[in-house]
Amino acid sequence: MPAVEEIAQTSTGLRHLILMSALTELKPVDSNRQVGVELLYKEPERWGFDKQVISNDLEALQERGWIWFERSLVGIQTVVIVQAGVDAAEDFSQLKGNRRRRAQEIRDAVLNWLYDLYLQGVEASGISDFLTSPSNQYLGDQYSEEELGRAATWLLTEDYIEGIETFGGELARPAITTKGIRVIETEQSVNKALTSAGMTVNEINISDSQGVNVAVASSNVRQSNTLTQGQIDQIEKVLGSVRAMLNPMVIGASEEVTMEAQTIVREVEDEIHSEAPSTGKVKALLLKLTELAATGTVQGGVDALNAMMQQGISGLN
Repeated sequence: MPAVEEIAQTSTGLRHLILMSALTELKPVDSNRQVGVELLYKEPERWGFDKQVISNDLEALQERGWIWFERSLVGIQTVVIVQAGVDAAEDFSQLKGNRRRRAQEIRDAVLNWLYDLYLQGVEASGISDFLTSPSNQYLGDQYSEEELGRAATWLLTEDYIEGIETFGGELARPAITTKGIRVIETEQSVNKALTSAGMTVNEINISDSQGVNVAVASSNVRQSNTLTQGQIDQIEKVLGSVRAMLNPMVIGASEEVTMEAQTIVREVEDEIHSEAPSTGKVKALLLKLTELAATGTVQGGVDALNAMMQQGISGLN
């Protein structure tokens, strides 16, 4: 599952996973998982495919070891789905069907949608406008009206958005609040922001301690004897910026390097939110990110990413 989740982080990888899933839906022509691909070319809109790139994407799936085929003079007619492809499609299906993940992702999607409207100076007539926007998708699937309703209620309750509640459940004239803007502009997730909500950290000098932080009278407590809350907040901001930079078009790195870097970012997030985050481990992971960034070919993007990493590392000293 982690490998599929990493692949889905890029638009190209997501397109490959959707294509792999589509192949498993086609009727086999024999007992060896061989399927004809003519329908993909005839009805690409059924899966949201671009007919012009299907052949290239099939070749990419073969490079990933998910399918096998031989191209004839008339093109690709059939492919054989190998077990790795079946596994990838099944893992992708489980990921898309993860209700908890969908519930969390739609919160961020709605908030980002309202933030974009705010920047454009445009006002939505109702929260249901989200359903017809390009933002209404999770791994290629659209969210339902019920999912949107739950997300809107949660965001409203947590003061990330505001609006006029009307009869029937519609939220009229929804808008992002200052609190919501702050989350977006620090490139955080509202789900991650919960970990520090309502938390007070007091510095208490304990004999023979090494700067231990004790969270007093707080909920969602996160304690660390290695990182201060200020350091954790700084790293979170750096990671938000780094995540936005981890794009092959920005730094000129390969897709494989980009996915590896995204995996390290998640490892850093897991570490700083653990019960006892290690400064050494966080610093080592950030240094590894710097090494990966150096493989990029767009010097301006690489330099900007390295500056961010150095900012995060210096904050740990």
